[in-house]
Amino acid sequence: MNKTKEKVKLDEILKYLFSTSNKVLVKLLNAIFEEDFKENEVNLTVSNNEFIEDTLGVIRGDMFFDILKRDNNKISYHLEFQTKNDNTMVIRMFEYGFKKAKENSNIDNSMRTLYFPKQKVIFFEENKNIEDLLNLKIIFPNNQEVIYCVDVIKYWEFTEEELIKREMYPLIPLKLFSLRKELEVAQKKNDVLKIQQLSVIAKNLATKLANESKELFCENEILGEDFHKMLLAIQNLIEYLNRNYFNDDKLEEEVITMTKSLYDPEVEKQGIQKGIEQGIKQGEKKRSIEIAKKGILKGLDNETIMDLTELSIEEIELIRKEISLN
Repeated sequence: MNKTKEKVKLDEILKYLFSTSNKVLVKLLNAIFEEDFKENEVNLTVSNNEFIEDTLGVIRGDMFFDILKRDNNKISYHLEFQTKNDNTMVIRMFEYGFKKAKENSNIDNSMRTLYFPKQKVIFFEENKNIEDLLNLKIIFPNNQEVIYCVDVIKYWEFTEEELIKREMYPLIPLKLFSLRKELEVAQKKNDVLKIQQLSVIAKNLATKLANESKELFCENEILGEDFHKMLLAIQNLIEYLNRNYFNDDKLEEEVITMTKSLYDPEVEKQGIQKGIEQGIKQGEKKRSIEIAKKGILKGLDNETIMDLTELSIEEIELIRKEISLN
């Protein structure tokens, strides 16, 4: 597989993981951009990431998000995913940011104003040459200088435990991708033993990550759809590593079986639990209606029946009508 296909594969998995529920995405954006949004207080949407150039070409950023707060104040965010160090990255970030700012521009005090999104780049493969900031000096014709900066997140510095603690749940499966650099070296050296050892590590890591995802689901930190997407990402990453380095069909089958064995019983169990809870609520409602009927026949007023049953006045009035018709 060539390098372009490798990048496309990772991009697809990342964008899939970033399509998780708003509950999970709000927490992730909080961690990445050091915000403190509450899921029930904001509206999060994935915004346009394609921009038409003057030449009619299209440039695409990775992920753009909009957060709309209760006061109708909108904040835009931009994330780029990068595997290797690239000294042109800061220029592309400026270009993406400018395109989004142009898209969101408006008139403030009779002056056209551009609002750049909050931006960060996540680098996934360890490289000592990657700095904490991407910097770009912009010099205008009047000698005015502007330093444009973008914060960098170094993914390899986070353990699975830290990702969980910071509630960066969609990034957990990407720990498997961290094995690629070692595999590249082993493959170039034709070190078959090392590749076999890394195959075992990959399988064990996939099992660990899947079980951590299951725990998050059981603790109601992620939804069923999030759990499913994280498991599928684990499967796809194992498939990618296997078909590029291990060439062991048994490995893929074992990981698929493992993830399926975790997902199916847990989702079924949650469904049963929800059914039990719904049944309890329905039973409680039925008992309240019976008590209300008895209270009405005994001449109790609505307020007393409300205290006894926790039914609303509207519900009690409907029961009164039903009794009068009978």
